[in-house]
Amino acid sequence: MNTASANLSPQEGARRILVVRTDRLGDVVLSTPVFSALRRRFPLGCLAVLLRPYTVELVEGHPDVDLILSDDRDGKHRSLKGLIRLIREIRRHGFDIAILLHPTFRLALACRLARIPVRIGTGYRGYSLLFNRRIYQHRKSSGRHELDLNFDLLQPLGISQEMISFSLSVPASAMEKTRSMLAEMGLSASDPFVVLHPGSGGSASDWPVHGFAALADMIQEKSGCAVVVTGNKREMQLVDIMAAMVKNPIIRLDGRLQIKELLALLKQARLLVANSTGPLHMAVAMGTAVVGLYCPLPACSPRRWGPYHQPDAVILPPSPCNTTCDSRKNHNSPCMEAIRVEDVYHKVKETLSGT
Repeated sequence: MNTASANLSPQEGARRILVVRTDRLGDVVLSTPVFSALRRRFPLGCLAVLLRPYTVELVEGHPDVDLILSDDRDGKHRSLKGLIRLIREIRRHGFDIAILLHPTFRLALACRLARIPVRIGTGYRGYSLLFNRRIYQHRKSSGRHELDLNFDLLQPLGISQEMISFSLSVPASAMEKTRSMLAEMGLSASDPFVVLHPGSGGSASDWPVHGFAALADMIQEKSGCAVVVTGNKREMQLVDIMAAMVKNPIIRLDGRLQIKELLALLKQARLLVANSTGPLHMAVAMGTAVVGLYCPLPACSPRRWGPYHQPDAVILPPSPCNTTCDSRKNHNSPCMEAIRVEDVYHKVKETLSGT
């Protein structure tokens, strides 16, 4: 529900639109269909997005985005002086509408002080008075997917959720580089491979690394697919542990891929197996099959964070999670230990047979 009852038409000050999403990689992936919906609604408008610096590459080249701004909270936009600089940067573009998909007081204030006439955001925060179009939703307890919740914020613009399009750009250069990397490791363009991503960047409870190691061996011995392992530079130590456990050689690309190159790799893969993490949503956006390993804690619920409209692609522990488990502090929680390798491989086999 929005407090301002009149919907805005394309002619009512909707020429320049700013979408704000300054959290993690997966959150941004699940926000990109909003960009396409806005473009369909306002084909002659200018669409800008405000992102964290490390997610900028993900959106670069998106066909529906005209301008990308970066909120560098650890650099030039740090402190009060940095916030003032950010406000000036936003104001300089003369936006008519701001849509805060990931609201914070700091960014709500920035949009208000940047004098953006229409500011759309949540109605359930202490700073919601900074918005003049408010959507009342409890994201944590809604039982709905994050992508669907993002679309709720478009209601004041008369946009309904009719068609989902991720439209992420993958340059030919990224495709060629990943093919070259795989060729260097003995994998030709025609060889099928499965990607395993054993980390999650701290976003959720992880399936134990020994599970991924055993799964890697099972996939190679039973399915005939090669196994490629990915991870960011901070997860290379985790992949070291996994590599020491496997019986069959794996192809390691952890710490070697830029975001566009990871998209390219996922686009070429038969399947991705991952915890609840950004690369899982990237694979879905690329049209690649996934198997997601999820903790049953409400904050990590696959109903909100699972692969979009693919409930059968999710594996949960067989028993309820200990309510004292904190996924942010205990990335190898006991509940995730209960997921059996055989069950994950069965889902992998079932998924591969359908692709």
